[in-house]
Amino acid sequence: MPAMTSRRSNLPPALKEEYLELVSSWLLEEWAATEDDLVRDTDTSYTRGTTRFGRQQKRFWLEYGSSKHPWLKVLNNSLDIVFEISGIPCRFSNDSAESPKKRAVVEVHQHQILFLEEAEPGEAARFVFVLDPGFDEASEPRVVLLGFSAGGDEVCRWTSGGVVRRLGEAN
Repeated sequence: MPAMTSRRSNLPPALKEEYLELVSSWLLEEWAATEDDLVRDTDTSYTRGTTRFGRQQKRFWLEYGSSKHPWLKVLNNSLDIVFEISGIPCRFSNDSAESPKKRAVVEVHQHQILFLEEAEPGEAARFVFVLDPGFDEASEPRVVLLGFSAGGDEVCRWTSGGVVRRLGEAN
């Protein structure tokens, strides 16, 4: 599939740039912290992956519980977390944005069904933030918001503005 450019115009106006950047920063910060923390010989891609996901999931709960973000709502307390940005249900996954395989990206969650049913044909109606670690996790990660139509076609994408990892900074 050829690379698609960011197409902000195809995203609903409720998905404001500042919200997308903030959600992306949460995902990237937890990714970086996990990479920095889990460096022992006993750590594996599995231990890093599960820890990364758990931290990212908990971050959404903490941000929602802080009441600092009136536009954010967490809809369920399970491993298949769904959160809303200004009433639009979204998911997240650590996966490849170019060739996603994880359920959070390729499958519709029950909390997304009503939003899909109300969408116009060809309109983005299912949204997933994908933290893409790059090829073999050798490059810096990026967050890509994929927007899918009710038929499952990718109709828009937005890419985060940059990596928030700052080496040497105290947390």
